[in-house]
Amino acid sequence: MELRQLEYFLAVVEEGSFTAAAARLYMVQSSLSASLLSLERELGTELFIRGRRGTELTDAGRALLEPARAALAETDRARDAVAEVRGLLRGSVRIATVAVPRRLNVIETIRRFQREHPDVEIDLLHDGARDLVGLVADGEVDFAITPFTHRTGPELRFEPLATTPIAIVCPADHRLAGTLDVDPGDVAEEPIIDLPRGWWVRDLFDRLMAERGIPRQVRLEVDEWFGVLTMVQRGLGITYGPQACLDEGIFGDIAFATLAAHPCGSSAS
Repeated sequence: MELRQLEYFLAVVEEGSFTAAAARLYMVQSSLSASLLSLERELGTELFIRGRRGTELTDAGRALLEPARAALAETDRARDAVAEVRGLLRGSVRIATVAVPRRLNVIETIRRFQREHPDVEIDLLHDGARDLVGLVADGEVDFAITPFTHRTGPELRFEPLATTPIAIVCPADHRLAGTLDVDPGDVAEEPIIDLPRGWWVRDLFDRLMAERGIPRQVRLEVDEWFGVLTMVQRGLGITYGPQACLDEGIFGDIAFATLAAHPCGSSAS
């Protein structure tokens, strides 16, 4: 019995079919089936009931399930022990992030980390709509790069990374392009492309307008930041966002205007 056969066995159990398991393992289905048939011959019994609706475990298959998991877990622990002696890191790290200032260069940081720790698996979640602080608190990710929040607890620690003003983003030929200290009331009648409620930059902008007593009507919401910038680029309206996160080299034909008494957003990890 080989460890890879146990890995194949568990993949079929977890995926529910040989086809899905083969895709997960990046192998052809015929090779997967042949390996598990060899395992069944060695054990002298069938492990799966194969049908049109997928696969089900036989009694023998159910008996093998926990020992197979334990064997692979012990193998991982053995590898970790050897890696520790060699001064290497193994395992996985789960990171959640919003759009961040270019100078933070998350991609280069990941590249450098992979070079130094090639045996660590990185799972990157890029999402501005969810509560990333909550994901850390709930243990769904290991850490997050997210706007600073005062919702802290003993299980959380914040490390400041950058501070950037909230600016108006508009087409390059817009009347506000390049203007400094724009009064918030001067943008109230503009067609504004909003991010959904719950996004930190939306909360900052709403708070600014409310503090100034400026009424406004939300006409268009888009839940994807690059989609918002594309709409601005094509002249559908203006928007607002963290100035340091706006890359004119990627999105041409857009310009910025600074807000008077603009709010600032801080990114933290």
